[in-house]
Amino acid sequence: MQNRREFLAAVPVGLLAASAGCLKLVTNDRAEYTATKASASDDGLEATGYQHAETQEETIEESFEVAGVSRTVVATNWIATYEKALSIQGQQQEAARFAAVSTPAIKILGRTFNPVNEMSHKELLDRFRSQLSGQYEGLDQLEYVESRDEVILTNEVEVSTFRTEASMDGETVELYVHVTTLTHEGDLIVAVGAHPAALAQERSNVYELMRSLEHDGN
Repeated sequence: MQNRREFLAAVPVGLLAASAGCLKLVTNDRAEYTATKASASDDGLEATGYQHAETQEETIEESFEVAGVSRTVVATNWIATYEKALSIQGQQQEAARFAAVSTPAIKILGRTFNPVNEMSHKELLDRFRSQLSGQYEGLDQLEYVESRDEVILTNEVEVSTFRTEASMDGETVELYVHVTTLTHEGDLIVAVGAHPAALAQERSNVYELMRSLEHDGN
C-alpha cells in the first residue's frame, strides 16, 4: 500500500499549489492543521449515564519531502473521554469508558493524508488504547466478534466489536470494545467504547453515545 510519504514525494509542487488548502505546504516549510472537537451530546450522556472525564489536546509533528524540499506538518487532535460507574463484584467502579477523537483530514488532490485514515479498526484500538484503559490494565489479544451499521453525524458507518480480557484490581474481566471511524466537515472522527461483556446494556449505551456525537467542523 502506498503510504502518504511516498505519495507526497511523487506529487509535483505545481500540482500541490493547484490543490485547495495545500498552498501553505508549498510556500512554507511548516503547515499547521487543527481539528474541531468532537463530543457526546448532553442528551446522549443523560440517556446513558456517562459523565465527561476530560478533553485533551494532542499535537503530532511529522516531516517529509515534497519534490526534494523538506516540509513539516503539525496536526492538532482533540480527545474527549467519558466514563460511567458500574457495579463490579459489589463495588462501584468506573468500569465503562468512551472516547471521541477528532483529527485533521488534511486532503491533497482529493486524497486524505492522515495515518488514522488508513488504519483498520483493530489498529485504531491499539492507537487509542490509553484513552480506554481507565482502571483496566491490559486490553491485549483483541478478538473480532461482529460488525453492525450505525448512522453517525449523517454518515452510515460500520461499528466493529472486539472481545478482550483485562485486569482490574487484580481480577480478570472480559470486555467488549467497540470502534468506528468517519470523515466529517474536514476532520476524521474516531469513536471507541469499552465495557464489561457481562453488562449487555452497556453495548446499547455505547451505540447511543456514538449516534449522539456532535462536531461542527471547519
